[in-house]
Amino acid sequence: MNAGVAELARMIEEASGFVVPQRSYGQLAAVAREQVASLKLNGIEQYMDLLSVKADSPEWRHLLARITVKESYLFRGPAQFAALGSTILDEFSAIRPDRRLRVWCAGCARGEEAVTLAIVLDSHQIVKAWDWSVLATDVDDQALEEARLGLYGERAVSAVPAEILASRFVRRGDLFEVEPRLLGRIAYRKLNLVDRDAIIEAGPFDVIFLRNVLIYFRPDLQRRVVQTVEQSLAQDGVLFLGPSESLLSLEATLRPRDLGASFCYQWPPSGSERRADTGAIRPIQGVEHASCQDPPHRALPPVVTRDRKHRHTLDEPIRRLSDALEAVDFEAARGIALTLRHEFPENPLTHALVGFAAYRMTDFEAAVLAYRGALYLDAASPEIRFLMAVALEGQGRFDRALREYRSALIALGSAPPATSPIFKTLGLPARDQLANICRKKISINTN
Repeated sequence: MNAGVAELARMIEEASGFVVPQRSYGQLAAVAREQVASLKLNGIEQYMDLLSVKADSPEWRHLLARITVKESYLFRGPAQFAALGSTILDEFSAIRPDRRLRVWCAGCARGEEAVTLAIVLDSHQIVKAWDWSVLATDVDDQALEEARLGLYGERAVSAVPAEILASRFVRRGDLFEVEPRLLGRIAYRKLNLVDRDAIIEAGPFDVIFLRNVLIYFRPDLQRRVVQTVEQSLAQDGVLFLGPSESLLSLEATLRPRDLGASFCYQWPPSGSERRADTGAIRPIQGVEHASCQDPPHRALPPVVTRDRKHRHTLDEPIRRLSDALEAVDFEAARGIALTLRHEFPENPLTHALVGFAAYRMTDFEAAVLAYRGALYLDAASPEIRFLMAVALEGQGRFDRALREYRSALIALGSAPPATSPIFKTLGLPARDQLANICRKKISINTN
């Protein structure tokens, strides 16, 4: 059965791009057994034969509906929606004489994100009167059918501000129904992200939300999808990814743009080149930089997932990462860290490792993006706050760095005295010493 499950996982990846990690093979095997019994087949081999006959068969739709992730809620990741509703839409309203706006929500599942986008657009003082629309796509027919109903339970609307819930939804028993006028602005459509021609034909788009999708693809498919997305993005358009995702190492032309509490990607200015960071790190006035020197070689402790059902020790990749750091091979270290983040996107430490490797390569921009993803998953970590401050300082963004040093000091005040073994291995001082460094930075720059 194990070999058959691995082959079934390969078929799923080829058909949809969705990678079924080995830790989910048990779930996939259970689904396969249920379908074999339901269809009265002889085994998983015959089930795969049935799937191979037609790529868009009802059985494929049922299988994808069972194994793809659809759990979400409205206004998930509010910082990005806030930036869209203010900064981005304000800019569009000043430069768009045609008063049209097309938004693509990729991997929309049951429509929580698409509805949130529609609410944001319809709430903007100027854009709400425009000809705007949201195209929401997914590979799961069942999820799309549920999305078209516009009905959501208590959990799905738990993060919706009270005034929006009252004005944009109608209570239907235990459910909340999106107002028909708003739902009518959303077009739900089946679309596979590996179908380049269909995506190009559907574009161009002014805003693309491709959040928490790339993490389920392998790097080679991530590159292909990103290239297609770039081709479907308008020249003044913006792309939003999930907090655990980055275009780093994907050969993308789009460049990150800092929006304060979040970031997006846009085309670089015409004729400009990608910024190359230099190795010099500028300190905050008069204080030596709190850099992380090469630590003595120690085996990095295992990184485990937060999910108690799937605690996977990663001794081998962590050992290779440790060896790469010791050999000052930061490119190799970053590659290993990126692989870890791809396998365990829910673990903030894997994001921090990507940031640390990027920082050591003096790629401060990439480090800041990685640390931001880590902080999204664990906002209370004083070490990650401190590393973010150091990376911002390296960028020369001293005001932002100072704010992060303050945040790190506050986090240190409520954190236990022990430092995570991983941060010790990276050469960070103990927490009491980190607090002293933060106080020194703050004192020098506020006097």
